[in-house]
Amino acid sequence: NQRMAERGFKAFHHEPVSILTNNEQTEYRIKGYNQFFYLVSKELANGTIIRSDTNVYDVDQHYTKQNLSQIQEFTGLIIITNPKRTVQLLEFIRVIPK
Repeated sequence: NQRMAERGFKAFHHEPVSILTNNEQTEYRIKGYNQFFYLVSKELANGTIIRSDTNVYDVDQHYTKQNLSQIQEFTGLIIITNPKRTVQLLEFIRVIPK
């Protein structure tokens, strides 16, 4: 709430977004224009890369030990590169300003 208020948004809607990857597809795209996606996954596979118009996040082996740096913000076109032969659940909170 505070983060959106700091950006000048008085009203917004938020909802969870989950992406379950499969072991055959290595790239996923989310059209997140005029929205904010906050990564909240507890675990991610080493080598996962999440890119957007505003951020690039490369998951390393220490992801589960990080606290604050796990929460990453993405906007615009979001491209998730999933390591080969990896099934994982990526969890985001999507915030849509009104």
